Amino acid sequence: MILFASPEQRDPPIRQIPFHRGLNIVWGVELPDDAGVDAAHPVTLSGHSVGKTTCCRLIRYCLGESTFGNPGAMSRIKNTFPEGWVGMELSADGQEWSVLKPIGRTGDPKAAQGIAVESLFDLDRKQNHFSVFMDHLRDTMMTGLQASAPPNSAKPYEWKHLLAWLTRDQEARFQSLYDWRSPRSGADTPRFEKPKEHALYLVRLMLDIVQDEELRVARSLGEAESELTQLESRVAELRREPEYRRNEQERALKHLVGLSSADTLNVDESDLTSPVVMRRTELKNAISAIQDEIEVADRLIARKRVWLASYDEKRRLFRDVMETTAEATEREQGTEPEDDTIKKLRALRGKDCTYGNILIEQCSYVRERLDSADKIIDLQQKREDSRVASVTEQRLSILDQQRKDHGQVVPLLEELQKKLDKDIADKRAKEEQLAQQRDQLQRLDYHLDQWRSAQDLMEGRTPNTELEQKTASAAEQQEIVERQKQELQRLQASYGQRLQTIGNIYDGLIKSALSDTYSGTLRMSKSELQFQIEEATGLTGEAVETLALVLADVAAMMCSCQGIGHHPRFLLHDSPREADLDRHIYNRYLQAMMTLSTKHGGAEAAPFQYIITTTSRPPENLRQAICLQLEAHPQTNMLFGCALKNPELPATGDLFDAQGEP
Repeated sequence: MILFASPEQRDPPIRQIPFHRGLNIVWGVELPDDAGVDAAHPVTLSGHSVGKTTCCRLIRYCLGESTFGNPGAMSRIKNTFPEGWVGMELSADGQEWSVLKPIGRTGDPKAAQGIAVESLFDLDRKQNHFSVFMDHLRDTMMTGLQASAPPNSAKPYEWKHLLAWLTRDQEARFQSLYDWRSPRSGADTPRFEKPKEHALYLVRLMLDIVQDEELRVARSLGEAESELTQLESRVAELRREPEYRRNEQERALKHLVGLSSADTLNVDESDLTSPVVMRRTELKNAISAIQDEIEVADRLIARKRVWLASYDEKRRLFRDVMETTAEATEREQGTEPEDDTIKKLRALRGKDCTYGNILIEQCSYVRERLDSADKIIDLQQKREDSRVASVTEQRLSILDQQRKDHGQVVPLLEELQKKLDKDIADKRAKEEQLAQQRDQLQRLDYHLDQWRSAQDLMEGRTPNTELEQKTASAAEQQEIVERQKQELQRLQASYGQRLQTIGNIYDGLIKSALSDTYSGTLRMSKSELQFQIEEATGLTGEAVETLALVLADVAAMMCSCQGIGHHPRFLLHDSPREADLDRHIYNRYLQAMMTLSTKHGGAEAAPFQYIITTTSRPPENLRQAICLQLEAHPQTNMLFGCALKNPELPATGDLFDAQGEP
């Protein structure tokens, strides 16, 4: 791995780390216990702050992760080396690759085969095969697995999942076989749907402790468990439903009878003091009273309508009589008509008499007749005028009285119509009130009936058919699940020979790291692998748990070296020593790893690569395994050859001006 300050400063680089096959130790030298505190040796610096973890994160970064530290560390690196890069040369499945990724503020990752890392700076876009490199890593590292995804999951395993196991976070503190990443590290590893189950299943896939039949049964079991979960959920709903319904109806009843939510509801119909009984009685009485009032109103309205029709008829008659009287009076006031002889004589005026050869009006006989007729007409006219005047006076008196009577009838009709309209409006208001009272009674009866129905279901007086059916179905499904679990356990028990072989490798590592008085065991219970150290008298606490876990990772790698499983044979442990692990035991562990490396060909030919960081001083005979030694003093011996600088905080002006105003 190579660190560059910038593309222009590629030669020489900041640091070049020659990792090799077998055991690789990155040692962060601690200050001596008796070291003094002065300007040259500030107490804040020690083997834990020289770049070991950052070195591990940069390795992971080159292998595909998108971050190379927690946010604080990345910020300091980018601030110190704004144009910085990290490069790596590696071999994956026989292919030699060079990778270059930015650790500054800008830049795109680059990768190619067959060229030096420094030459990647000059690649154009067409020559950059970083995506091909990532595909090759995924295909190479994940090849040969019995399954590409966890049981009953649509999300396949990714290379980053496996990388998380191979390069555990130091922040995770080696707490469990399946807990590889800590949120504090800022890593971008995709999360499992079921963190423990899916992580352990990936370990089993890598150790080849999975077979096709188990996959089939596991899928079937997952489907059966999913169906059982749905049935159990429905059964729980059905059991809760009557109580929920009763509570809902009780809330509605309390509202209808005017009780608060804290009051106790009494629905006993035999108890006359029950709020429900009292409210029903009140509503029924109100309905009956309103119905009586409506009947009275109907009778009164009918009577007034008859009166109104009668007065209206009288008004019509008055109008007809007045019209008739007026016409008669006009007729009486006319003149008496003349007889036909007089009319003829008057018509002959101005004409000659045939017999006397004179004008007709000069004829004495004619004049006598006309004068006599005029006298008679005069007398008749006087008599008639006297009679007509008398009759007319009588009729005008009657007509005047009729007009007065008609004038009195009209206001009576109008007043009666107003009263009738008011009575009709009052009746409609009572009908609306009646409808409201009936609605409240219907709602009260409905909620009371629903309350009783739910109570009967809860107390078993009414059978809950669906609940019985779903409960029976859930019981049957539970039996199916149990049978499939037993079948799965039977299949897993058939891995006895494979588990024993892996267990023997693990036991050998335990004995070489500790002594023959200790033994390592591997068990699988309910799909869960358990690596344990037994008979470890005097070895207790977090130390034994951590050591068991560290050696379990090594065992998985060594199994692959012996043709068991699909482990990529690459492993990185960042400071695996717990504080209470005896230094002598830890040194034996390092010695055992060195022996393992040497036995399998050493730095030139070992079929694995194991990188471990430590602040503990390695034994002298392991000097050849130290590929990187970091120290706090001088700072040139730190990973980046200097202390990383925090970004400057933006300057903040005064909150208030000279006058105290914001």
